[in-house]
Amino acid sequence: MNLPAKFFSWRLLSRRHLALLALPAILMPSLLSGASLAAEKPSPQGQGAGPAPAPSAEPTPSFVVIRADQQGYDQQLNRFVATGNVQARFNGWLLQAERVEMAEKSRSIYISGQVRLSKGDQYLQASRLRYSELEGTGELDDVYGVIDQDTLLSDQPTVAQKPSFVCPPLVADPAKKSLVRLIPPGRTNLPTMPPPAGCPGSEFTRPALSLNQALESVAFGPLPGETPAKPQPLAAGAGEPEQLTATEQRVRNVAYQQSWGTQLKINLDAVIDTNDSLNSAGYGYRPPSVGGGTISRMRFQGAQIKIQAKRWTAEEMAFTNDPFTPAASWSIARKVVAVMDDKGVTKIKGRRAQILLDGKVSLPAIVNTTIGEEEIRWAADTDNQDRDGFFIGYNLDPIRLGRNGSLRLQPQLMLQRALEGNTNSYVLPGESLASPNTDQPATLADMFGLLAALNLPMGWLSLNALASLSTFNPDNFSSGTRSTGQLSAPLALPGHNSASASLFGSYRERIYNGSLGLQTVVYSYGANLAGRIVLNKPKSPRPSKTPDPTDQATDQATGQAAEKITVPRSKGPFFQPVNLNWAAQSGNYEATLFETNTLETIWRSYANLAISSTLQLWQGAALDSSDDPTRGFRYAASPVVPGFGLDFGVSGYAASYSDGASQNTLTLWGGPAFTIGQFDKPFFDYTRFSTSIAGTFLNGASPFGFDRTVDLRTVSFQAAQQIYGPLVIEAGATFNIDSRSEFYGDASYSYVELKLQRRSYEIGVFYSPYDGIGGIRVKLNDFNFAGTGTPFVPRPRTR
Repeated sequence: MNLPAKFFSWRLLSRRHLALLALPAILMPSLLSGASLAAEKPSPQGQGAGPAPAPSAEPTPSFVVIRADQQGYDQQLNRFVATGNVQARFNGWLLQAERVEMAEKSRSIYISGQVRLSKGDQYLQASRLRYSELEGTGELDDVYGVIDQDTLLSDQPTVAQKPSFVCPPLVADPAKKSLVRLIPPGRTNLPTMPPPAGCPGSEFTRPALSLNQALESVAFGPLPGETPAKPQPLAAGAGEPEQLTATEQRVRNVAYQQSWGTQLKINLDAVIDTNDSLNSAGYGYRPPSVGGGTISRMRFQGAQIKIQAKRWTAEEMAFTNDPFTPAASWSIARKVVAVMDDKGVTKIKGRRAQILLDGKVSLPAIVNTTIGEEEIRWAADTDNQDRDGFFIGYNLDPIRLGRNGSLRLQPQLMLQRALEGNTNSYVLPGESLASPNTDQPATLADMFGLLAALNLPMGWLSLNALASLSTFNPDNFSSGTRSTGQLSAPLALPGHNSASASLFGSYRERIYNGSLGLQTVVYSYGANLAGRIVLNKPKSPRPSKTPDPTDQATDQATGQAAEKITVPRSKGPFFQPVNLNWAAQSGNYEATLFETNTLETIWRSYANLAISSTLQLWQGAALDSSDDPTRGFRYAASPVVPGFGLDFGVSGYAASYSDGASQNTLTLWGGPAFTIGQFDKPFFDYTRFSTSIAGTFLNGASPFGFDRTVDLRTVSFQAAQQIYGPLVIEAGATFNIDSRSEFYGDASYSYVELKLQRRSYEIGVFYSPYDGIGGIRVKLNDFNFAGTGTPFVPRPRTR
């Protein structure tokens, strides 16, 4: 069912974006989760101020010093001190620093001097880290890190990775790097952050040593920052951020994973969706949905984070979904405050937030989100069929059902209906649901609606249901409610990639059927079996077991040589994977008969089998990124591979009805698809085009309108063309070309979109002449990558 649950938010920052800011709350308490200390393989020259304490009797100490140039125990201050190339482990984290001080009695820790923390895909660096468990307070200075929310709680301890500390890029004159501010119009300076201790320029911003620190420097050696910093992988005089070299990126194996998207619809028709397997055979173009998706891997940077109990603050905090520096898109907020409640829900607020695109444009943003159980609160959308236009909604706290189940509710207010005072979304009370909608005065109860989503895992079963109430007026309940429900279970069938069995039910479900448009099934219930098989899968590339010692970029990024992956590439011709989808369904349906307003209840059973693949006649290669990992990612989330192939498929469908009718179809479709260019040059370096012609052999006819086959000959196309730089125009449509059909020449879908496309984000303005929808799409891309990256907020040159 097509529920109008999508909405637009000017925030552009999903709650998943800001979940990375919960890292201090996860990391800091784990530093002191146990009071035990141990020293492993102490350096023979480590004399310090006294003997190191004996290892604790506990079998697994929480904080273990692996090595240090010097280590000792201050008897007067009851403090363990390790200095010089300190390496330690705690709860799976690998710590590297120049100085570590730990007081067992007060349960506090102080770490300084090029602090690096790594665990699997997680990485954090800072110039200073202090935390007191007794006080519940702490601070991190000059913070930069990478967090992967997909593996945050399951990452294994880091073994070989020992990344080096890296300084932010240098911008010579921030005043000359001003940005165009769109709202309100004007210009604003490029945000910068002070350089960390030990980086060039920090001597002008670093405060003078306190008396206590000066005395400690005499007893235990100079503090970090008093002596020149060690050579950095990112050169001190690197110049402008745009001058970063491949070696300095410190990332490799960048791969697009998923996208987070949202949209604002300007016109007032509901988005058409394809739900029935009959209509998703693959030979008609349908645009991808922009809803859903997450940003799971983010980089973040802040000058200082202060922690107090379950609250932390930062004067400035920046984050980006772009793995490279300079980042194509990043956000920064001031006066950031995060508070965690007893349920583990973290609420984050910030002021004067902005989104920066390509270091040239600034957009306003709102940092006011919740990490944990709550979702984005306010929603807005338009629905002309059920809600008479514009409406707003508010997402309530999820209602927990059992251990993993939830019921989500969104009360709604029909603003446009309230302003106009009437509604055209319902049949007159007492009339058949097959009757046309009629204008009628809107009552107070017609101003309110509700969306509900149920997700209830039950062992190996799962119950999912959606319900849409566009009115609370009892007279309009029957024509103002839509719902679907499914009780499903996965099946382990031989040779299948996926398979499932389910029981389904629906009330007033809308189904798209080509030239007939949206058709409504009053109710249905039954059982369904479905499966998917993928044949001719490409062989997985096997990484070489012998590291390449010449891979210096990886050596500097991770401290170890990278594994070279060689993927054999065929120039063609060859067959791409063959997709085989099948479904069998039987159920009872009440729906309107074809080209009538008469409702009829008929038992319907069908089986469907669809096979599709591509004969790749020629395939080029992506740009060589061995010297520069950013190559191929200038305007696209994945490197563009030019090629030419033939898409083809066949779909068979057989349906029988309890009234004696039957409908059997065999559809053959195919057509060329090609990609020219590699989307790297600024002019016409990317052209993508695909078209297919579908022909259907028909035997019999369905008595219903929602599954009646009427488009026996169709042609579909999709095209995209780079105009200049990141500016791309895209279009697609499906037409009926059966000269014997009453729908000859009609479009069953059409759209055009102008997009600003970069590797980390995409902004598009679209319009569909077919269903009268125009609007704005926004998409942020999520990447997987190896390595730690480099800080992306530049530091100003200090004169």
